[in-house]
Amino acid sequence: MPLTDPLHFRQLLLRAILLPVGLLLLLAGGLLWTVSGLIEAQEKARHYQVALTRVERVRQLLVDRETGVRGYLLTGEPVFLEPYQAAGQRLPLAIEELERGLAGEPEQRVWMEELRGRWREWERVAEEQLSLFRQRGDWMSLVRSGAGKARMDALRSTLDTISTEELQRATLRGLEAERAGRFVLLAGGLWTLAVGVLLAWLSRRQLIALARGYDASLAQVRSQADALRASEARLESRVAQRTLELTVANKELESFSYSVSHDLRSPLRAIDGFAQALREDDGERLSPEGLRLLTRLQAAATRMGQLIDDLLQLSRVTRAELRREPVDLSAIAASVLQEWRQREPGRDVTCSLQPGLTVQGDPRLLRVLLENLLGNAWKFTSKRSGALIELFSETAGGVTHYAVRDNGVGFDMAYAGKLFSPFQRMHKPSEFPGTGIGLATVQRIVHRHGGEISAQATPGGGATFRFTLQEARP
Repeated sequence: MPLTDPLHFRQLLLRAILLPVGLLLLLAGGLLWTVSGLIEAQEKARHYQVALTRVERVRQLLVDRETGVRGYLLTGEPVFLEPYQAAGQRLPLAIEELERGLAGEPEQRVWMEELRGRWREWERVAEEQLSLFRQRGDWMSLVRSGAGKARMDALRSTLDTISTEELQRATLRGLEAERAGRFVLLAGGLWTLAVGVLLAWLSRRQLIALARGYDASLAQVRSQADALRASEARLESRVAQRTLELTVANKELESFSYSVSHDLRSPLRAIDGFAQALREDDGERLSPEGLRLLTRLQAAATRMGQLIDDLLQLSRVTRAELRREPVDLSAIAASVLQEWRQREPGRDVTCSLQPGLTVQGDPRLLRVLLENLLGNAWKFTSKRSGALIELFSETAGGVTHYAVRDNGVGFDMAYAGKLFSPFQRMHKPSEFPGTGIGLATVQRIVHRHGGEISAQATPGGGATFRFTLQEARP
């Protein structure tokens, strides 16, 4: 049937658009699922590493307490009690942090109770030794009895047990993640290959149908078909190559999202390119409905490309090597906001930046952090006259918090629990564009620097994002 029949042409056009887009959505869904699994595995590994670090922190503080008592008893100099007293102030908090980190492990609760009991016993003996020494009593007999040493040895034994069990759990999680990674790599490769082949076959079928129906443009359609076949060959070759690479590199879990996302760009570019070619070559023959659908297709390809870019940035943040050096947040924020002013010179936005906000961190990752936070502030104040964006610091409980605040649309705090999860949005895409990955990227950057991030907002009253970072060394 010739393409001059409007109904037949509309059906062909709809099939050519909807089927590839549906397959791409399925492929994107599989990618998001695998990336979520990899991120979860990384978070679990980080949990066990933090627990082991806290065990060593408690061990070091106990050593400081013991050596402080020993030095004071041997010399009688009060200066030797300084590490003893300093460690005594920090030790309760360190044990409490360790206990919080092990709260989800019932068997470790028993060892924590034993640790606290043995710690109190050693503290009692140490205080008794110091008291006898100050009163010129027979403190030496108490030392020779070995009571303090025995209790310190018991403390070390308990810490060794906790550390060993956490190390065993970390090893077990690593093996589980490795097995899951092999499955994800194999399944993802096969899924990518299957979708690529099916997409190529469907695209070829649609173009052949268009070529048969449009005799007046036969030469042009043949040229497009040749280009499509070449694209199919390149895509199949690339998919096969990626599948082989993913199978061999079964331990490179973090690179999986990058590879699949890279392969996802080719069909996106092909769809956008063919749509543009169709608009340029046959636009005059398309009905208004056909032109509208073609425009929606190209817009969807653009949105998918942005999603891939954000996903890649999230992956890079997770695996990038961290460099620590002094970073001027105020200067970076001024640069970012200047770029936004150049993009939208017509907007009236008041920017208040506290000068001299210097931290210790990775300058590249911290720029990504401010680009996302300030970009959100710029975007969500776009519908408000007298827009205000602020960057400042404040101290609470001896900890410096850095904050980005705006007077934009805000959000309902009832949904704050999903705020930093990937692909979660507080507003409709029709109201404000975006992919829902920016704040997840921000949270991972803050966590990689050892900090925390939180948000406060009211609908229509703006939002404030507070985060902690290590202050720059003087």
